[in-house]
Amino acid sequence: MLDVRADVKVRLDGVHGRLLADGQRLVLEVDQPSSLIGLVERRTLSTLAGYLAQAGCTLHVRSGERLLLVAGHEAKAGLFGRLLRLPRVQISRRFALRATLSRIRLRS
Repeated sequence: MLDVRADVKVRLDGVHGRLLADGQRLVLEVDQPSSLIGLVERRTLSTLAGYLAQAGCTLHVRSGERLLLVAGHEAKAGLFGRLLRLPRVQISRRFALRATLSRIRLRS
C-alpha cells in the first residue's frame, strides 16, 4: 500500500486549493467549487480513481464543510457515478447538479 504525507498549495487553471495527505487519505480543499467544473474530463477522472483504488488510497474533494467528490478506494459510486460510468467516483448531488446546469446553454 502507498503511504502519502503532504501539505501542498495547488493552483491549476485558476483553481486554488490545498492538498493534504496522511496515509491513504488525500484531501483537496478548494475555495471555489464551481471552478472545478469542466477542469477534468470523465475519462481522466475514471483513470485517476482507478489508480487511487489500486493503491488503496482515496481522494476527498471539499469546499469548506461540503464534500464535493470522493474518488478511489472508499468511493461508493451512487446514482451519478453509475450514470457517468465512474465506478470508483462518488459525486455529491449538489455538485453534480451544478456541473450539469453549467453545461446547459440557453438560447435567446
